[in-house]
Amino acid sequence: MKRRNRQVDPVTGITIDGTFNTRVLGIDPQRHLLRSATLDQLSVAGIQELGDVGLALVIDLREPSERGDDAHGFPVALHPIYCAVDGPPLTGSLEEIYETLLLTRGTQLTAAVAQIADADGPVLVHCTAGKDRTGLVVALALLAAGVSENEILTDYALSGLEVAPRRRAIAEGLLAHLDGDDDRDLHTASLRLHLDSPREALQHAFDVLARFSGPEAWLLRHGLDIEQFAALRSRLGGISHES
Repeated sequence: MKRRNRQVDPVTGITIDGTFNTRVLGIDPQRHLLRSATLDQLSVAGIQELGDVGLALVIDLREPSERGDDAHGFPVALHPIYCAVDGPPLTGSLEEIYETLLLTRGTQLTAAVAQIADADGPVLVHCTAGKDRTGLVVALALLAAGVSENEILTDYALSGLEVAPRRRAIAEGLLAHLDGDDDRDLHTASLRLHLDSPREALQHAFDVLARFSGPEAWLLRHGLDIEQFAALRSRLGGISHES
């Protein structure tokens, strides 16, 4: 197959037609980890671009109620994180939600990390915006690989630059019922939940992991094994954004 030249965004990484918030992470070009927003609107060109990467697996972290058709043709592993009938939370703070996920959805998060480790080629992880669920799973995989917290926080913070301009109108619509003075603080926090990826939010998640003696102990506790740690170090031992 003839390789296409893929457009590179100078801030966030490669551009795949039909999705956004896309970045390529990892030190081994044959075993890259990609992250993005939903793939439901991929164009023919976008599918070709992912084919050129050699994509082996898509990990979809969304709830059943959020999913469209997987018309792109790549193998998909479904790993819903919230396990909630009504989908992801619409309101609340990033810190509270990340903490709740780490305390109550450790098995689900770790299963997604394990699948990254076990894959035999490039893997793409996505949710709806590619910011929060994707951000946590990618951060855990990178921590398991020995990548520094600072590098992970820097990558995480890029998502808000992509998500905010694309999803502001959607977020405002979802929060339209919060229109009174009493709801003002909740509205502000909830807009941050939908649109931002501030370093301090993911740092709070790291602080939660520290309560469990760090990310390695937390991941072991929830099912990641030693061979999978080694595989993640091989794949992701240092972040290298494609440029």
